[in-house]
Amino acid sequence: MVLNPKIFIPILLLSLLGLFFFYGASLTYSEKQFGDPYYYFKRFLLGNFFLGFLFFFLMSCIEWKILRKSILFFFILNIILAMIAFIPQFRLPGQPTARWVYFKGFSFQPSEFLKLTTLLFISFIIPFLKRKKSKDYIILLTFAILIVLFLIYNQPALSNVLILTVGLLGGFLATNLKTQIIILSSLIIIFILFSFLWGYRVERVKSFLKKESFQASQTRLAIGSGGILGKGIGKSELKLIGIPLLITDSIFAVYAEETGFVGSIILILIFLFLIFQIFLIGMNETSQDKRFFIFGVGCWISAQAFLHIASNLAFIPPVGIALPFFSYGPSSQISIMIALGIINKISME
Repeated sequence: MVLNPKIFIPILLLSLLGLFFFYGASLTYSEKQFGDPYYYFKRFLLGNFFLGFLFFFLMSCIEWKILRKSILFFFILNIILAMIAFIPQFRLPGQPTARWVYFKGFSFQPSEFLKLTTLLFISFIIPFLKRKKSKDYIILLTFAILIVLFLIYNQPALSNVLILTVGLLGGFLATNLKTQIIILSSLIIIFILFSFLWGYRVERVKSFLKKESFQASQTRLAIGSGGILGKGIGKSELKLIGIPLLITDSIFAVYAEETGFVGSIILILIFLFLIFQIFLIGMNETSQDKRFFIFGVGCWISAQAFLHIASNLAFIPPVGIALPFFSYGPSSQISIMIALGIINKISME
Protein backbone atom coordinates (compact mmCIF):
# COMPACT_ATOMS: atom_id res chain seq x y z
CA MET A 1 0.00 0.00 0.00
CA VAL A 2 1.31 3.43 -1.02
CA LEU A 3 -0.16 6.68 0.29
CA ASN A 4 -0.38 9.96 -1.59
CA PRO A 5 0.75 12.54 1.02
CA LYS A 6 -1.21 15.34 -0.69
CA ILE A 7 -4.37 13.35 -0.04
CA PHE A 8 -3.50 11.55 3.17
CA ILE A 9 -2.16 14.51 5.17
CA PRO A 10 -5.32 16.68 4.90
CA ILE A 11 -7.45 13.59 5.57
CA LEU A 12 -5.43 12.81 8.70
CA LEU A 13 -5.49 16.43 9.84
CA LEU A 14 -9.25 16.76 9.37
CA SER A 15 -9.82 13.41 11.11
CA LEU A 16 -7.73 14.38 14.14
CA LEU A 17 -9.41 17.79 14.37
CA GLY A 18 -12.80 16.13 14.08
CA LEU A 19 -11.93 13.60 16.80
CA PHE A 20 -10.66 16.32 19.14
CA PHE A 21 -13.62 18.67 18.75
CA PHE A 22 -16.22 15.91 18.74
CA TYR A 23 -14.88 14.77 22.11
CA GLY A 24 -15.59 18.18 23.66
CA ALA A 25 -18.91 18.67 21.89
CA SER A 26 -20.30 15.26 22.81
CA LEU A 27 -19.57 15.10 26.56
CA THR A 28 -22.49 17.15 27.88
CA TYR A 29 -24.80 15.93 25.13
CA SER A 30 -24.03 12.27 25.92
CA GLU A 31 -24.45 12.86 29.63
CA LYS A 32 -27.91 14.35 29.13
CA GLN A 33 -29.02 11.63 26.73
CA PHE A 34 -27.57 8.48 28.33
CA GLY A 35 -25.94 9.41 31.64
CA ASP A 36 -22.56 8.48 30.15
CA PRO A 37 -20.41 11.44 28.98
CA TYR A 38 -18.39 9.17 26.67
CA TYR A 39 -21.31 7.35 25.03
CA TYR A 40 -21.13 9.07 21.63
CA PHE A 41 -17.38 9.62 21.67
CA LYS A 42 -16.71 5.89 21.99
CA ARG A 43 -18.94 5.25 19.00
CA PHE A 44 -17.38 8.09 17.04
CA LEU A 45 -13.90 6.79 17.81
CA LEU A 46 -14.80 3.27 16.65
CA GLY A 47 -17.19 4.00 13.76
CA ASN A 48 -16.05 7.29 12.27
CA PHE A 49 -12.34 7.22 13.06
CA PHE A 50 -11.02 3.65 13.30
CA LEU A 51 -13.40 1.99 10.85
CA GLY A 52 -13.09 4.98 8.54
CA PHE A 53 -9.32 4.62 8.32
CA LEU A 54 -9.56 0.84 8.14
CA PHE A 55 -11.68 1.12 4.99
CA PHE A 56 -9.46 3.88 3.61
CA PHE A 57 -6.36 1.69 3.91
CA LEU A 58 -8.23 -1.34 2.58
CA MET A 59 -9.48 0.48 -0.51
CA SER A 60 -6.00 1.92 -1.07
CA CYS A 61 -4.91 -1.66 -1.78
CA ILE A 62 -7.69 -2.73 -4.15
CA GLU A 63 -7.20 -2.50 -7.91
CA TRP A 64 -9.71 -0.61 -10.07
CA LYS A 65 -10.35 -3.73 -12.17
CA ILE A 66 -11.43 -5.64 -9.06
CA LEU A 67 -13.94 -2.92 -8.24
CA ARG A 68 -15.24 -3.15 -11.80
CA LYS A 69 -16.02 -6.85 -11.35
CA SER A 70 -17.82 -6.46 -8.03
CA ILE A 71 -19.64 -3.13 -8.23
CA LEU A 72 -22.84 -4.45 -9.84
CA PHE A 73 -23.37 -6.81 -6.90
CA PHE A 74 -22.81 -4.07 -4.30
CA PHE A 75 -24.92 -1.55 -6.21
CA ILE A 76 -27.91 -3.92 -6.37
CA LEU A 77 -27.39 -4.92 -2.73
CA ASN A 78 -27.34 -1.26 -1.74
CA ILE A 79 -30.63 -0.61 -3.56
CA ILE A 80 -32.23 -3.61 -1.84
CA LEU A 81 -31.08 -2.35 1.57
CA ALA A 82 -32.49 1.10 0.77
CA MET A 83 -35.82 -0.57 -0.02
CA ILE A 84 -35.71 -2.59 3.21
CA ALA A 85 -35.51 0.70 5.12
CA PHE A 86 -39.14 1.33 4.13
CA ILE A 87 -40.30 -1.81 5.98
CA PRO A 88 -41.52 -0.67 9.45
CA GLN A 89 -39.92 -3.66 11.22
CA PHE A 90 -36.48 -2.52 10.04
CA ARG A 91 -36.82 1.17 10.80
CA LEU A 92 -34.85 2.81 13.59
CA PRO A 93 -37.07 2.89 16.73
CA GLY A 94 -38.75 6.25 17.15
CA GLN A 95 -37.93 7.38 13.61
CA PRO A 96 -40.84 7.96 11.20
CA THR A 97 -38.47 8.21 8.22
CA ALA A 98 -36.92 5.39 6.20
CA ARG A 99 -33.34 6.66 6.37
CA TRP A 100 -31.95 3.91 8.60
CA VAL A 101 -31.97 0.13 8.49
CA TYR A 102 -32.10 -1.21 12.04
CA PHE A 103 -31.54 -4.82 13.08
CA LYS A 104 -30.82 -6.13 16.59
CA GLY A 105 -29.16 -2.96 17.89
CA PHE A 106 -27.21 -2.27 14.70
CA SER A 107 -28.20 0.55 12.34
CA PHE A 108 -26.82 2.25 9.23
CA GLN A 109 -27.95 4.58 6.44
CA PRO A 110 -28.11 2.92 3.00
CA SER A 111 -28.45 6.31 1.27
CA GLU A 112 -24.97 7.32 2.43
CA PHE A 113 -23.48 4.29 0.70
CA LEU A 114 -25.70 4.84 -2.36
CA LYS A 115 -23.69 8.00 -3.08
CA LEU A 116 -20.59 5.82 -3.35
CA THR A 117 -22.00 2.79 -5.15
CA THR A 118 -23.97 4.91 -7.65
CA LEU A 119 -20.88 6.90 -8.65
CA LEU A 120 -18.86 3.69 -8.97
CA PHE A 121 -21.54 1.86 -10.95
CA ILE A 122 -21.97 4.72 -13.41
CA SER A 123 -18.22 5.25 -13.76
CA PHE A 124 -17.83 1.72 -15.11
CA ILE A 125 -20.60 2.30 -17.67
CA ILE A 126 -19.13 5.60 -18.93
CA PRO A 127 -16.74 3.94 -21.47
CA PHE A 128 -19.68 2.11 -23.10
CA LEU A 129 -21.41 5.40 -23.95
CA LYS A 130 -19.03 5.89 -26.88
CA ARG A 131 -19.97 2.61 -28.53
CA LYS A 132 -22.52 2.03 -31.29
CA LYS A 133 -25.25 0.82 -28.94
CA SER A 134 -24.79 3.74 -26.57
CA LYS A 135 -28.56 4.37 -26.49
CA ASP A 136 -29.04 1.15 -24.53
CA TYR A 137 -26.54 2.31 -21.93
CA ILE A 138 -28.13 5.75 -21.73
CA ILE A 139 -31.44 4.06 -20.92
CA LEU A 140 -29.72 1.88 -18.31
CA LEU A 141 -27.98 4.87 -16.74
CA THR A 142 -31.15 6.95 -16.71
CA PHE A 143 -33.14 4.14 -15.09
CA ALA A 144 -30.45 3.49 -12.46
CA ILE A 145 -30.09 7.17 -11.57
CA LEU A 146 -33.84 7.80 -11.31
CA ILE A 147 -34.34 4.68 -9.15
CA VAL A 148 -31.63 5.80 -6.73
CA LEU A 149 -32.85 9.41 -6.57
CA PHE A 150 -36.45 8.25 -6.14
CA LEU A 151 -35.52 5.97 -3.21
CA ILE A 152 -33.53 8.66 -1.42
CA TYR A 153 -36.18 11.30 -2.13
CA ASN A 154 -38.92 9.20 -0.54
CA GLN A 155 -37.03 8.45 2.68
CA PRO A 156 -37.31 11.54 2.68
CA ALA A 157 -33.75 12.90 2.36
CA LEU A 158 -33.80 15.70 -0.18
CA SER A 159 -30.41 16.98 0.96
CA ASN A 160 -28.82 13.65 -0.01
CA VAL A 161 -30.62 13.84 -3.37
CA LEU A 162 -29.00 17.24 -3.88
CA ILE A 163 -25.54 16.01 -2.87
CA LEU A 164 -25.69 12.98 -5.15
CA THR A 165 -27.02 15.16 -7.98
CA VAL A 166 -24.07 17.54 -7.62
CA GLY A 167 -21.71 14.56 -7.63
CA LEU A 168 -23.29 13.07 -10.75
CA LEU A 169 -23.30 16.36 -12.64
CA GLY A 170 -19.70 17.04 -11.64
CA GLY A 171 -18.66 13.60 -12.86
CA PHE A 172 -20.53 13.94 -16.15
CA LEU A 173 -19.16 17.41 -16.88
CA ALA A 174 -15.61 16.14 -16.31
CA THR A 175 -15.90 13.57 -19.11
CA ASN A 176 -15.54 14.17 -22.84
CA LEU A 177 -19.03 12.92 -23.64
CA LYS A 178 -21.42 15.42 -25.22
CA THR A 179 -24.93 14.47 -26.37
CA GLN A 180 -25.28 11.67 -23.84
CA ILE A 181 -24.27 13.93 -20.99
CA ILE A 182 -26.70 16.66 -22.02
CA ILE A 183 -29.56 14.14 -21.95
CA LEU A 184 -28.61 12.64 -18.58
CA SER A 185 -27.83 15.99 -16.97
CA SER A 186 -31.17 17.40 -18.13
CA LEU A 187 -33.07 14.49 -16.60
CA ILE A 188 -31.25 14.86 -13.29
CA ILE A 189 -31.83 18.61 -13.17
CA ILE A 190 -35.55 18.13 -13.95
CA PHE A 191 -35.81 15.61 -11.10
CA ILE A 192 -34.09 17.84 -8.57
CA LEU A 193 -36.14 20.91 -9.53
CA PHE A 194 -39.33 18.86 -9.28
CA SER A 195 -38.23 17.67 -5.84
CA PHE A 196 -37.67 21.20 -4.55
CA LEU A 197 -41.01 22.43 -5.84
CA TRP A 198 -43.09 19.62 -4.37
CA GLY A 199 -45.13 19.36 -1.18
CA TYR A 200 -44.02 20.48 2.26
CA ARG A 201 -40.57 21.56 1.06
CA VAL A 202 -41.96 24.74 -0.50
CA GLU A 203 -43.69 25.62 2.77
CA ARG A 204 -40.50 24.85 4.70
CA VAL A 205 -38.50 27.30 2.61
CA LYS A 206 -41.22 29.95 2.91
CA SER A 207 -41.27 29.46 6.67
CA PHE A 208 -37.49 29.80 6.87
CA LEU A 209 -37.57 33.05 4.85
CA LYS A 210 -40.10 34.50 7.27
CA LYS A 211 -38.52 33.34 10.50
CA GLU A 212 -35.42 31.32 11.43
CA SER A 213 -35.90 28.05 13.27
CA PHE A 214 -34.59 27.73 16.83
CA GLN A 215 -31.74 25.52 15.63
CA ALA A 216 -30.68 27.95 12.88
CA SER A 217 -30.83 30.99 15.14
CA GLN A 218 -28.78 29.25 17.86
CA THR A 219 -26.06 28.00 15.50
CA ARG A 220 -25.75 31.42 13.82
CA LEU A 221 -25.60 33.13 17.23
CA ALA A 222 -22.94 30.70 18.45
CA ILE A 223 -20.76 31.25 15.36
CA GLY A 224 -21.09 35.01 15.67
CA SER A 225 -20.27 34.99 19.39
CA GLY A 226 -16.97 33.24 18.64
CA GLY A 227 -15.55 36.49 17.31
CA ILE A 228 -12.12 36.55 15.69
CA LEU A 229 -10.26 34.03 17.85
CA GLY A 230 -13.12 32.17 19.54
CA LYS A 231 -14.06 31.59 23.15
CA GLY A 232 -11.40 28.93 23.66
CA ILE A 233 -11.27 25.15 23.40
CA GLY A 234 -14.03 23.50 25.42
CA LYS A 235 -15.81 26.79 26.18
CA SER A 236 -18.71 26.54 23.75
CA GLU A 237 -22.04 27.59 25.24
CA LEU A 238 -24.01 26.03 22.39
CA LYS A 239 -23.23 22.51 23.58
CA LEU A 240 -24.54 23.42 27.04
CA ILE A 241 -27.88 24.43 25.52
CA GLY A 242 -28.06 20.98 23.97
CA ILE A 243 -30.00 21.86 20.83
CA PRO A 244 -31.37 18.91 18.83
CA LEU A 245 -28.86 17.06 16.63
CA LEU A 246 -25.96 18.98 18.17
CA ILE A 247 -23.26 16.42 17.32
CA THR A 248 -24.49 15.83 13.77
CA ASP A 249 -26.18 18.82 12.13
CA SER A 250 -24.62 21.60 14.25
CA ILE A 251 -21.05 20.47 14.93
CA PHE A 252 -19.52 23.28 12.84
CA ALA A 253 -21.20 25.87 15.07
CA VAL A 254 -19.48 24.36 18.13
CA TYR A 255 -16.12 24.41 16.35
CA ALA A 256 -16.60 28.00 15.13
CA GLU A 257 -17.71 29.22 18.55
CA GLU A 258 -14.56 27.84 20.18
CA THR A 259 -12.03 28.74 17.46
CA GLY A 260 -13.60 31.88 16.01
CA PHE A 261 -13.30 33.33 12.53
CA VAL A 262 -9.63 32.40 12.24
CA GLY A 263 -10.22 28.77 13.18
CA SER A 264 -13.18 28.53 10.80
CA ILE A 265 -11.14 29.89 7.90
CA ILE A 266 -8.33 27.43 8.65
CA LEU A 267 -10.79 24.52 8.63
CA ILE A 268 -12.37 25.66 5.37
CA LEU A 269 -8.91 26.04 3.81
CA ILE A 270 -8.01 22.47 4.77
CA PHE A 271 -11.22 21.24 3.15
CA LEU A 272 -10.47 23.31 0.04
CA PHE A 273 -6.94 21.92 -0.14
CA LEU A 274 -8.23 18.34 0.02
CA ILE A 275 -10.90 19.03 -2.61
CA PHE A 276 -8.39 20.81 -4.85
CA GLN A 277 -6.05 17.80 -4.66
CA ILE A 278 -8.93 15.49 -5.58
CA PHE A 279 -9.79 17.62 -8.63
CA LEU A 280 -6.10 17.83 -9.56
CA ILE A 281 -5.89 14.03 -9.59
CA GLY A 282 -9.02 13.96 -11.74
CA MET A 283 -7.64 16.48 -14.24
CA ASN A 284 -4.48 14.40 -14.65
CA GLU A 285 -6.47 11.19 -15.20
CA THR A 286 -6.92 10.15 -18.84
CA SER A 287 -9.30 7.24 -18.18
CA GLN A 288 -12.90 8.51 -18.48
CA ASP A 289 -14.34 6.10 -15.92
CA LYS A 290 -11.80 7.05 -13.24
CA ARG A 291 -12.12 10.72 -14.14
CA PHE A 292 -15.90 10.56 -13.68
CA PHE A 293 -15.56 8.92 -10.27
CA ILE A 294 -12.87 11.29 -8.97
CA PHE A 295 -14.74 14.45 -9.95
CA GLY A 296 -17.99 12.95 -8.66
CA VAL A 297 -16.46 12.33 -5.23
CA GLY A 298 -14.85 15.78 -5.16
CA CYS A 299 -18.21 17.44 -5.88
CA TRP A 300 -19.96 15.16 -3.37
CA ILE A 301 -17.62 16.15 -0.49
CA SER A 302 -17.73 19.82 -1.56
CA ALA A 303 -21.54 19.89 -1.58
CA GLN A 304 -21.84 18.08 1.74
CA ALA A 305 -19.40 20.37 3.54
CA PHE A 306 -20.96 23.48 1.98
CA LEU A 307 -24.53 22.52 2.91
CA HIS A 308 -23.57 21.77 6.52
CA ILE A 309 -21.66 25.03 7.01
CA ALA A 310 -24.25 27.13 5.14
CA SER A 311 -27.10 25.74 7.25
CA ASN A 312 -25.14 26.43 10.47
CA LEU A 313 -24.67 30.02 9.29
CA ALA A 314 -28.45 30.14 8.62
CA PHE A 315 -27.90 30.94 4.94
CA ILE A 316 -30.19 28.01 4.12
CA PRO A 317 -32.75 26.02 6.17
CA PRO A 318 -31.36 23.21 8.39
CA VAL A 319 -30.68 20.31 6.03
CA GLY A 320 -29.66 17.46 8.34
CA ILE A 321 -26.27 16.94 6.72
CA ALA A 322 -23.16 15.63 8.46
CA LEU A 323 -19.92 17.61 8.22
CA PRO A 324 -17.29 15.16 6.90
CA PHE A 325 -14.73 14.12 9.55
CA PHE A 326 -16.53 16.06 12.31
CA SER A 327 -20.16 14.94 12.65
CA TYR A 328 -21.33 11.72 14.25
CA GLY A 329 -22.46 9.35 11.52
CA PRO A 330 -20.39 6.25 10.74
CA SER A 331 -22.32 5.51 7.52
CA SER A 332 -21.49 8.90 6.04
CA GLN A 333 -17.85 8.92 7.14
CA ILE A 334 -17.09 5.33 6.13
CA SER A 335 -18.55 5.87 2.65
CA ILE A 336 -16.41 9.00 2.24
CA MET A 337 -13.27 7.21 3.45
CA ILE A 338 -13.90 4.32 1.06
CA ALA A 339 -14.18 6.81 -1.81
CA LEU A 340 -11.01 8.62 -0.72
CA GLY A 341 -9.17 5.31 -0.42
CA ILE A 342 -10.10 4.48 -4.03
CA ILE A 343 -8.88 7.88 -5.19
CA ASN A 344 -5.64 7.43 -3.26
CA LYS A 345 -5.08 4.13 -5.05
CA ILE A 346 -5.81 5.68 -8.45
CA SER A 347 -3.41 8.57 -7.79
CA MET A 348 -0.54 6.20 -7.01
CA GLU A 349 -1.00 3.82 -9.95
